[in-house]
Amino acid sequence: MLIRREQLPLPVPYAAPRTPAERKLAEIWRKALNMDRVGINDDYNDLGGDSFLAAVIFAEITEAFSILMPMASLIHAPTIALLAPKVDKLTQVRRA
Repeated sequence: MLIRREQLPLPVPYAAPRTPAERKLAEIWRKALNMDRVGINDDYNDLGGDSFLAAVIFAEITEAFSILMPMASLIHAPTIALLAPKVDKLTQVRRA
């Protein structure tokens, strides 16, 4: 099957993490995906993420933030920019 260039996702300009949660998530994703860096707007699926790596990432999220977050979160929040607020919210709920 041939893939035409116009079918490929457009590259997203790198956007650096801005918050502590974004920085930690970027580091978790970077290690799991074996990349030099991951921007906050990079889509997990476009980076080559799969369900096995998602399990690794969410195990790391559980350890790093002491929260339980369903892997299905990646469906609705496939970027760090979208996932970080969910992590922050769960972290705040845990502290309350």
